Parts: sequence; structure tokens; C-alpha cells
Amino acid sequence: MTVIQLPDDNKKPLAERLKAVLDGDMADARDAARRFISRPSMAPVRPDLPKEEYRAKTLEWIGDMVKEGFTCLPYPAKQGGTGEGKKYINIVEIIAHQDMSLAVKQGVQFGLFGLSVTNLGTQKHHDKYLPDIMAGKLLGGFAMTEVGGGSDVQGVTTEAVYDHATRSFVINTPTDSAKKAYIGNAALHGEMMVVFAQLKMTKDGESQGVHAFLVPIRDKAGTVAPGVTVEDCGHKVGLNGVDNGYLSFKDVKVPYDALLDRFANIDMDGKYQSDIEKKSKRFFRMISTLVTGRVFVSMVSLSGAKNALVSAIDFADSRKVFGDTLLDKQATQSRLFPHLANAYALHFATRHLADELEKGTNPDLETMAASIKAKSSDASVEVVDEARKLTGGKGYMSNERYGALRNDMDVFRTFEGDNTVLRLLVAKNQMSRLAKKFSDASGVQKIAKSIALQLKGKMALFNASSSKTNDAHLLSSHFQQNIFAARERAMMYALSERYMEISKAEGSAVAANKCQDDMLAYSDAYAERLMLERFVKAWKEQQDPETKKVLKLLCDLYAVHTMRQNALWYVENGFMKTDKTKALVDLEHKLSGKIRPYAKDLAAAFGVPESVLSTPEPETKITSAPKPPKAA
Repeated sequence: MTVIQLPDDNKKPLAERLKAVLDGDMADARDAARRFISRPSMAPVRPDLPKEEYRAKTLEWIGDMVKEGFTCLPYPAKQGGTGEGKKYINIVEIIAHQDMSLAVKQGVQFGLFGLSVTNLGTQKHHDKYLPDIMAGKLLGGFAMTEVGGGSDVQGVTTEAVYDHATRSFVINTPTDSAKKAYIGNAALHGEMMVVFAQLKMTKDGESQGVHAFLVPIRDKAGTVAPGVTVEDCGHKVGLNGVDNGYLSFKDVKVPYDALLDRFANIDMDGKYQSDIEKKSKRFFRMISTLVTGRVFVSMVSLSGAKNALVSAIDFADSRKVFGDTLLDKQATQSRLFPHLANAYALHFATRHLADELEKGTNPDLETMAASIKAKSSDASVEVVDEARKLTGGKGYMSNERYGALRNDMDVFRTFEGDNTVLRLLVAKNQMSRLAKKFSDASGVQKIAKSIALQLKGKMALFNASSSKTNDAHLLSSHFQQNIFAARERAMMYALSERYMEISKAEGSAVAANKCQDDMLAYSDAYAERLMLERFVKAWKEQQDPETKKVLKLLCDLYAVHTMRQNALWYVENGFMKTDKTKALVDLEHKLSGKIRPYAKDLAAAFGVPESVLSTPEPETKITSAPKPPKAA
């Protein structure tokens, strides 16, 4: 995180100083992207634009991204890229302010498709395909999801059977439920797909697990390849600039080099080889691209939330209601400011994900990315909905973009992992991590660890249930972080204990099912703790007094509002008494009042160009009533 320090006698406006904090070391790249989306040719499309025209416009914008050099950023220098993945994902986040279809379509092309070739392929694939992929000359997609599988990507049933005589693979869709579904770039523009299939060494042999294959689906003229069936998904609730389709394969033969063979290969004797023995472990290494996708969805979702907050705060600040502005009203502040605080908390959390993604060494990145993706995509739809309601009839007009944003972002809660499934994954990963701590310990150490955990829990409970209700105590970052961490820890211990009890009595499958609600709740506690940690770190790093003060106020609002939302849990589990939860109500109102003078600066700091906040709608003046039709 960049520390901002400016001379007292030459300070920039507060909004600019806050923007510098949010942009951090990516300020130049993000400003370049802002200039890009501010061009007249990048004006948001009309809400009633036919999907055929929208798809063509989105493809045209992809070409503009190529010309700007944005699309070569995440790829290796040897193939003509620059190896700047973090810069690329920041630019895409800004582009999402302008058009979600463009953000998603380019993500399919340069993220899922291109990075699959990069991360799952070897040098032969990089040399042959990456230059054309980053130049937009070879358009492709990521064919993983199946009609009957949904989130069970390890259980895909598309088959790739190896034929040693011709050293090739035959791809088949065995049943209608194995059809690849909702695949971006498939319906119209894609020429090649990364197809995930069960690899079999013989037709009736055992699967070696899920592998990725490069499968051509149409030629440059648009003619669909023999054996490939493509169906257009048609008009969707949102994202109609993306050509989603269904794919199925019948005896489609591809050469050996179609196998993306970084993690497994077949030698010249026809023997399957992999350094990763377990199928499940190999599979999770292969789908590492999805972690990048989840970081991407977290950031792009947040862009939509920022659009809505900027528009709604500007509306509320200018709307006069009985002598005051709408933004001066307590109810309005309660509707908007917690969302504003949450957006900042998510911003700092997603910056952390992007940093860790660039390093590539954090074993917890998958868990963090899953939890924040679920939080961000859920929260962003809620923000847009609240902003639409707040702005009344004006917000119901299509040109205000609230409806388009809500519809476009709705599916973010589903793709790159359904949010419910991702939350279960977070809890499962954390339970496994806790279990490993004990399994790696000796008998004496296990007893010691168990006692230590109990003592930690009791100490956390003692500290958290303190009868203090004064503002200084509740606004202490030390207290806030402790109580968030204590809640997460207590929920994990209770979940693990309950799971083990049920598992012993009824089996692990029954336990996993009966603990799902607890697992979902735990995942949000994990995300909230992570978000608070990053927010506290961000404001503490600032050296400019006013910037630090405003960020601290907003961080306090995030912490207090989140504690209020979780008040029932705190009371039921003995972490708080009702007088403490009641004190949080008054404190939230105080904080909102203090944030009010800075609200427009905090929103302006997102740096959303005004040109993308609405679409021009010509007024249709009615000068005379239409004549009724003549009677037959």
C-alpha cells in the first residue's frame, strides 16, 4: 500500500489524496484506463441495443484494447507480453466502470483462455498461440461448465480418449447433460476452446482425471468445425455483449499437442505420466486459473458498486428535501454510508489479493479469493439495488444505468464459482487447515494445543464481553480486530467440534450436510476479519493527517456496522451484552454524521469518469395526443 505524504502548504484536494491511496502504485495504469473509457467511442451502450449490435460493439472494443497495448500485459515477455498481471487486472477493473460485457468478454479471451494456455501449457503452446491470443487474432474461450455438473467441475463427463496409433485424442460429449454450457465467446466469435474433459487411455479405461485440451470449434470464416455443435444461449438477463453458447462434441479428433501438458503427459510408448500422483491434487493445480478469475470478479463487481455509490451520493447531495439535502437525512446516511464503508473495505482486501496473486506464494490465496469474491459480488448487487431505490423515479430510468448494472452483475454471484459453493469451500479449507495443525503434532503437543486453544477462546471471550460501552473502547482498532478475530475463531472451533461429533455418529457425508449453514456463516466471518485487517492497515499507513482521519472514520463505520449486523451472534455466544450492542446503534449514527461532510470526496476518490455514469437519452416531447385507431 502506498503511503501518501504531502506538504502541508501544498495539499491537493481531499478527493485527489484519497484517490491516490486507492490507486496506490497502479495510479498511472488506472488513469490510462480512465482516459481510455472516457473516449466518445467508449460511451455506454443504449439499454435497448439489440444483442447482435451489442456483441459487435463489444468485439470492436476488444480491438481497441489490443491497440492500446492492454492485452499483452499478463503474458510472458518471450512471446511479446510484458508480464504485468497486476497492471492488467487494475486496468480491467477500471474498464468495468464503462461496460461489464467488455470486462467479461476480454476476461474470457485474455484471462481464462489466454492464461490457461500460459499456465497449463508448455513452451510449444506458448510459442504457437500466445502472440495471436494477445493480439486478438485467435479468439477463444474456457469450456469447463456442463449442463448437468454446475459447480462440480471435477466431475465433468466430457471424454477425451487417447489413440496411441495416431497419437491423438478423440473428444466426445457422451450425454446431453455433458454439454458445455454458458461458454463465453462460443456462440459467435471463438475459434478455439480450452475444453476440460476426463482423459482416458482407452475407451473403456479408467479416467486419469480432468485435463485441458485445445479444441478448434470454427475456422476464420466462422464455419463450425466437423463434429462440433454450437448453440447460441440467446438473450440473457444481462451481459448481452458476450456471445455465450452451448458446445457438444462428436468424435472430434485433435492432435497430441492439443493436450495442455504442463502437469501431465503421455510418453512415446503410450504411458501416462505425471509428477502429481493424486488425481484430485493434480486437478486443483490445473484449475489455478480460477483463482485469478475470482480475484477478477471481486474487483469488477466492486467497480459496479462504485458506479452506483457515486451516482447515488451525488443525487442525494443535490436533492433538497424540506430545507435540507437528502444526504443530510439520517435514514439516507444509514442506507448509503455503510455500503460506502464496505466498498472501501473490499477495495483494500482486493488490493491485497492482487498483491498476493502477483507473488504467487501464499498458500491461503485460494481461500481468501473465494471468500472475498462471494462477499464482493453479493454486496455489489445490494449496493446497486439500494441506490436505485434511493434515487426514486430517476433511478428507474434506463439511462441511469442502475438496471443495467444490476442485471450485468447478477451473474457474478454464480460464475467463477457459485457463492454458496465458494463459502463452503472456504470453511472446508479452514477446517482442513485446523485439522492439519493437530495431525502434525504429537500426543503431548495435541493436548497442549487443545488447552491453548481453550484458553485463547476464554481470554477472547473475557476481553470481548467487557462491559465497556464508551466510544473510545468501541472505536479502538485493537478491540475491533480482536472481536472480529475472536468471532471467526469461535465459529471455527464450534464448527469443527460439531462436525466431528456428527461424523463419529453418522459419517462424514452426513456431517458435511448438517454443518452447511454453519460453514456458510463462518465464511463470512472469515471475510469480514480479512477486510477489517486490510482497512486498518491502510489507514494506519497514511501520514497525511486529514486522509488518515477520514479513512479511520470510514473504517470505524465498517467495523461498527458489521458488529451491529452480527449482534445476535455476539449476544447468544456471550461475547457482548445488550447494552453494548445498543451502544453500537448510537455510535453508528454518530459516525455517519461525521462522515457526511466527506461523503462526496470519498465517492469522488473512486475516480469513476462522469461519462460512464449514464447513457444519453433524448427527450421525447409529446406535442399532441395520438389519434385513436379508426373503428373497423
